Amino acid sequence: MLVLALVFSAKVSFAAESPPVRISESLHQGCPKQPSMRERIKAHLGTIRDARPDELAIEVAFRIERRNALSHGTVTLSLGGVSTERKASSKSCADVVAALSMMAAIAIGEEAERLSSELPEEPPTAVDEPSPLPASSRAAPSSDAHPVQVQPMPSAARPQAKAGHVDRLRGALGTGIELNGNRELVLMPTGFAQLTFPARFDPVVRVGLARSFRGRASSSRGEVAIRWSVIKLAGCADVLRAEAFRLGSCLVGELGLLEAAKVDPLPAREFSYFWLSLGASAKAAWRLLPGFYIETMVGARVPVTQRELYFNPYTEPLAYKSPLVVPFAAVSLVAQVP
Repeated sequence: MLVLALVFSAKVSFAAESPPVRISESLHQGCPKQPSMRERIKAHLGTIRDARPDELAIEVAFRIERRNALSHGTVTLSLGGVSTERKASSKSCADVVAALSMMAAIAIGEEAERLSSELPEEPPTAVDEPSPLPASSRAAPSSDAHPVQVQPMPSAARPQAKAGHVDRLRGALGTGIELNGNRELVLMPTGFAQLTFPARFDPVVRVGLARSFRGRASSSRGEVAIRWSVIKLAGCADVLRAEAFRLGSCLVGELGLLEAAKVDPLPAREFSYFWLSLGASAKAAWRLLPGFYIETMVGARVPVTQRELYFNPYTEPLAYKSPLVVPFAAVSLVAQVP
């Protein structure tokens, strides 16, 4: 603290004039009342000017309370509707008083420098002569001194973190059911894992597995049983982010295996092929409990590889043909991993 005082004294010596200040203090019983906070600040700055009743000034408010065997102090500095706070705590109230008065003096000195660099020179105003503190009350370290914990606080004008914003990398697991237009409204149970990244729009990367219930297709030559197994991929971003509701959009894709089995009257055969589709969707999520969401997703995919499945080597009958654009809707339960 002594080194800080020396540096500060050298710094504020260039200020032309101390800005007007109003000082108030509220100290708990047992705190040293002499010298006063005004005298301590004056000792640090070398000069101080008290504000007139109707003059715009720096408002400096000291408050020290006793809680849990500690002295907790706060100094609030206000000017032009903008306020900032500094805090300190210690077992010794004298240490807290010394720390807070030093913080206030630094802030007033910086404001004096700013004013002297912005305003034109004016005739000097009469101020009090410097009066150094008595040796017994200076903030010099003593044998029974206690460490002071200083906690700078953000000013009132500093922006706060947005509600619902992800502040670190988060993982989640989910499960749900999808109703897909490419599968003749066959339900597909789905499970997935996802990572949410602490960036703009809270981007999400999701990987899932799904397998449909068995469906059937009929023709004049027989009946076919069909089943889908799918690896699902999605990249999402939330445009609207609140504590209990999120709304965003996704780029989606899937790599699937379509299995079909012919049954009588044709000779029974089973075969399968892979397909790839890409698309986009909109999603909305509601928070049911902390870390637990219900999520809906509605969108469409377009097949990239072949759309038709034949009973090879036969081209008739056609086993399956997917639409050009495949709509889908899904609902999921998502639980964040701690």
